[in-house]
Amino acid sequence: MANMTVNQIITSVDLKEPNNYTAAEKIHWLSNLDGKIFEEVIKTHEGYDPDTDAFTPYFDGTEELLIQVPYGEDLYIHYLIAMIAQGNGEITRYNQQIALYNACYSQWWNRFNATHLPFCGTRFRF
Repeated sequence: MANMTVNQIITSVDLKEPNNYTAAEKIHWLSNLDGKIFEEVIKTHEGYDPDTDAFTPYFDGTEELLIQVPYGEDLYIHYLIAMIAQGNGEITRYNQQIALYNACYSQWWNRFNATHLPFCGTRFRF
């Protein structure tokens, strides 16, 4: 299975949740989300190499998303639908979708944290 791209998620969301937001706006939302995940999670755990690993903001939608199957698809779909609902002022819909996003993010985070040790600055001593 090929890795998911930004455009694949946008296409999926547009089929599920017709909207008037541009692809550029959705690319920006996904880029901001993955930028935060890269800074707050990826860079703080083993496997990150500051010499070779970097996050480049998404530009045209052909980029691969940071979180892949089996965790990424639902996570990104719920996030984009939440952003659409927020932009439309649909608070109930936003709350529903952001709760689903948070559940997906927690599943991914738990798995990532279980398989990647966090970097430690200094050892904790009693």
